[in-house]
Amino acid sequence: MSLKSADKKTLILRSAMQLFSAKGPSATSMQEIAEMCGMSKGSLYLHFKSKDELEQSLFNYCFQMLQEHLVQVELEQHLGPKERLVRQIEVLLNLVQELREFLVMQFQDWIKYGKLYREPDSFRENNITLLHFTQKALVSAFGERIIPYSADLVMVAQGILGAFIRLLFEPRMADSNRRMAVYLVDLLDAMVERLLEQGPEPLISEAELQRWSAEGNCLKPAERDPLLVIREMKEALGGKGVKLTSTQREDMLDTLQVLESEVLEPMPRRVVIRGMLLNVLEFPALEKQAKELERLLKPYLK
Repeated sequence: MSLKSADKKTLILRSAMQLFSAKGPSATSMQEIAEMCGMSKGSLYLHFKSKDELEQSLFNYCFQMLQEHLVQVELEQHLGPKERLVRQIEVLLNLVQELREFLVMQFQDWIKYGKLYREPDSFRENNITLLHFTQKALVSAFGERIIPYSADLVMVAQGILGAFIRLLFEPRMADSNRRMAVYLVDLLDAMVERLLEQGPEPLISEAELQRWSAEGNCLKPAERDPLLVIREMKEALGGKGVKLTSTQREDMLDTLQVLESEVLEPMPRRVVIRGMLLNVLEFPALEKQAKELERLLKPYLK
């Protein structure tokens, strides 16, 4: 019996995740994914128009798995409010650990090719959803009395949780998920008691958190560092994909080297950066990177 369209998509996503975990996204072809699924590449493209779309769908799929696990915890009626929060954190850490190989290869790919900064929209909406879920979970665990401080607590909780997630990539921290979850809730409990006892003005108001969520401003990642673009351009010039004469290649590399050195200076000189940037923009072979570099260097020219 043939698979339904939704089942085929799930098969493709799972197969892609398996291959990405082993080889990384950039080293995995759509042909390999199709072969692993037992379908033609043409059939694969009926479900995903590009590998970028497939990659973005993978993160949505992972987030959907997280939501399903968290809903299951919500249905566990025997759990008290704080124990439910512990279980929710533990479930999240368990899922990250389960996806560890996939995430490692993904991050390595992002760092190597700069995708982390170019494609932030693929998970901004999910991050906003997670932010609201965290706020709701904290109020459920500690009571409505914390509502004035809920935005502060959300930021602290997500910050510590991010640090714990990084620890999951350390072999010695294996099987520590439950302990980390309990530890985080204990820290939040102590913080709640201190805030309620002393009653300071919240650092972040609930209204501000809602505004950030609506605009997505708190979740926008920083721009790419211009040094990363410069180094990418130097690497591209070192390969055979860019067709230039030896003199043009040498001039371009010299220009990029001067530009890189100037950006690294404590007080970069505008006249040098402007001059080198004009040189870079004269080479059409790397037009896309040059345009990005021009945009990223604008703060240096003010």
